[in-house]
Amino acid sequence: MWHDQIGSSLVVRNAESSFPQGAGSRYVAKFRNLQFPKETLYDNVCFVPISLGQEYHEGSKLHSIMQLVNKTFKECVVIVSDMLHRHTLRIVDPDLTMERAFVKSVNIGRQWVENNADAWADLSIPYRIVYWSDLLGMEAYADHRQQLDVFCNEDDVACNLVDDMVGYFVEAACTEGTCSDEKLRVAALSREYLLEEHAIQLRMLPQMFPQHHFVYPHTKRLDPLMDFYERMTGSTCRWLRVRISRKDHAE
Repeated sequence: MWHDQIGSSLVVRNAESSFPQGAGSRYVAKFRNLQFPKETLYDNVCFVPISLGQEYHEGSKLHSIMQLVNKTFKECVVIVSDMLHRHTLRIVDPDLTMERAFVKSVNIGRQWVENNADAWADLSIPYRIVYWSDLLGMEAYADHRQQLDVFCNEDDVACNLVDDMVGYFVEAACTEGTCSDEKLRVAALSREYLLEEHAIQLRMLPQMFPQHHFVYPHTKRLDPLMDFYERMTGSTCRWLRVRISRKDHAE
């Protein structure tokens, strides 16, 4: 499941991609409100989870993130969230079947790798490309997901934090005039997205790689995620917020 090189066998062509590559302004990425001494990061594995379809994970903005990772960590794992993206696709398209969403999400993930390979081509640290579909297929996932479901059912604070994150998804996907049934549909898909994501990124991978950090652009949905992790483990969440700025506007 750990792909150290990108070969043509890993790519499905002709998938959808809406972002131009290699064009536009250049950016610089910096850590925002770093909670760990920077020197303690150097011997850690860095996970870069990719949100497919987000502008900050495309082109020169992605390149700036990878440059920051390259000078900060000993190893990088890029997580291409292909199959996780199936939930987002179904939120956007109510008529999309589960089967078609599986196929479409995998195709989009492979195309993303092909389009953005130059972002990690010049890394001086070892790197790996891992697909969400591989992580989801691991035997450990089912156990972590079951434990997470039990935790959320038994801990009211954790349950409320998940509700907060679901609310962020619903707010982003729905307009003021969206009917209640549609909001409930979006909320159900969003909850499944979040619990699947948390089981892998907050439980399974941290257990596999104790010395790790996740690097992700700053968004408001990171706040309840970090609170959720600390509630679940009693430890500080190892998600590092990144701010991406135009080089001519960077501090």
